[in-house]
Amino acid sequence: MDNPIEHFVDRLGSAKVELDPFPHYCLERVFPDDLYRLMLRYLPSSDVYENLYEVTDLKLDHFRHRDQRDMDRGWTYNLPIEQRVFWNMFNSWFLSEEIAQAVLKSFSGVRDSWPAVSVESQFIRHRAGYFLGPHSDLYTKLVVLLVYLAPDDSAEHLGTSLYRPKQPGFSCPNSKHYDFADFVKVKTAPYRPNSLLAFMRSDISFHGLEPLSEQDVAATAGRDVIQYVIHDKAAREAQLEARRAAAQEANA
Repeated sequence: MDNPIEHFVDRLGSAKVELDPFPHYCLERVFPDDLYRLMLRYLPSSDVYENLYEVTDLKLDHFRHRDQRDMDRGWTYNLPIEQRVFWNMFNSWFLSEEIAQAVLKSFSGVRDSWPAVSVESQFIRHRAGYFLGPHSDLYTKLVVLLVYLAPDDSAEHLGTSLYRPKQPGFSCPNSKHYDFADFVKVKTAPYRPNSLLAFMRSDISFHGLEPLSEQDVAATAGRDVIQYVIHDKAAREAQLEARRAAAQEANA
């Protein structure tokens, strides 16, 4: 197997950033082929995931059709041994500072100076009935990578779409979700095996997912993605501390 770090960094270095409707790029063959086959083989079973509707304070009904699993410390503890060894190895390099800096460097020329950063990643599985209206994302995020875990090329239309608001000058500083009718779809990043969409978060980085039908996910357990997020470290820590304080006050 090729060295996964060298391969991934090399692929990021080949990225050509597009500016319309906001800075982004798509890449294919982002992992060595052998590694990608193992990623699909060792994808966690559905009982490892948590349902988004149950774990979030934002109770949108379609969140019932999205499951996820944070790739945080200790998340592999209850996995079967072979699966656990594989994902521990994967985490050790994928969530490293070297990868984070390579991701930021891939947007050089658009932005060359960055604050101290932190990285979070999670598996996401979308099922029929899920959609995600155009939104700009949380303000703590700097760059987002959506790594597509498609088994084949049969569902390219299930990629993430990028939007431009119909209202000139419209922007959003938070992660409010809007109606599709208020936006023009500029492009859809193809949901292809071993590929990704990367974008810089801003108040106009509107992206989303068109509604998934039963037919869209009939051949698989769902639409599988790894979401990789680089946060502004100070902003993210302040946000999490505010959440903890609010939770403690609510429970007092």
